[in-house]
Formats: sequence, C-alpha cells, structure tokens
Amino acid sequence: MNASDYLKRSTLYRKLIHGPHGKFAQVYAARLSNEGLGRQCTWRSLSLFRELMDWHVGSGHEPQDLSEGHVSRFFEHRFKHWRPDAGDRSALRRLLSTLRQEGLISAAVPIERTEHEQIVDMFAAYLSNERGLAASTVESHKLLSHRFLMEICPAGADEFAALTPEIIIGYVE
Repeated sequence: MNASDYLKRSTLYRKLIHGPHGKFAQVYAARLSNEGLGRQCTWRSLSLFRELMDWHVGSGHEPQDLSEGHVSRFFEHRFKHWRPDAGDRSALRRLLSTLRQEGLISAAVPIERTEHEQIVDMFAAYLSNERGLAASTVESHKLLSHRFLMEICPAGADEFAALTPEIIIGYVE
C-alpha cells in the first residue's frame, strides 16, 4: 500500500486536515504521496508532523514561524522521552522544504559558519581531495581538529602564527 492509498483511508490524515494546521497537513501529505512513500513511512511522517505542531504551537509559537531551530529544540525535547527513529530528521527536513516551497513558512536563515568551522571544512576538503582519505576517516579528523582549534586557538586564525610542531604533537599525545 502506498501513500495515496493510505491517505484515502487514514483517520490520522482526516483529523490533521480538519484540524488547526489543515493546510500544512494537506501540502505535506501531497508531497509524501507524490514521492510514492509506503504506508508505514507516511503514517510515521504524519504522526511526527502532528507531534511537532502540537509541541510548537503549545510552546507559544505561531505555525508559520516553524524553522530549523524549532525542529532542533523539538528533537531535544522529544528524545528525552522517546527513542529516536532513523527517519525522523529526514521526515522533518522534507516537511520544512515542502512548507517553504508552498510559501507557508519563511525561507531558511543562512547559517553563519564560525571561523573555526570554516578552517575545519577546508582541512576536511584537503584530506578528502588531496590525501584521498575515506569519508569516515575525514569525519573523525574533523572532530579532532575542531576540538584542537577550540582549545589551542580559541581566538581563531590570529593565533596560528604561534603554533609550532611541538605544540601540535604535545596536544595529540
């Protein structure tokens, strides 16, 4: 059974479209149906949508104010009480994308990358492109290099001139 078959018979979907966030639910369900998702994935996505909107509005926010920051806080709240499902984050990224395409929520605010994050990203690109390291290895090096920068060079690139091989080796050991 695919999403469109499920939506025709779903009590959850009927409750959502006749509820306070009906337009949001209709748009999101149409996307799920267009992507040809299965019954279980559609049910899970709509249940997660309902929980998010109940939490979001219950926290005093307007539905159209939904953003990545609110979704992150929702996950923090939710994961204190329930075990996360592997598809939860992708389902809510799909929701935000769909609502933005339809103009129901505002566009995403560009994320400002810190100087440390930019340096780590350039280092990761070097490791991947020039050294040919595997993605998992690059990720572990990114974590270590970010921690190194935060501890040894908290002011940013201005402190790089003072770095010596001895400082780096001492940190690694």
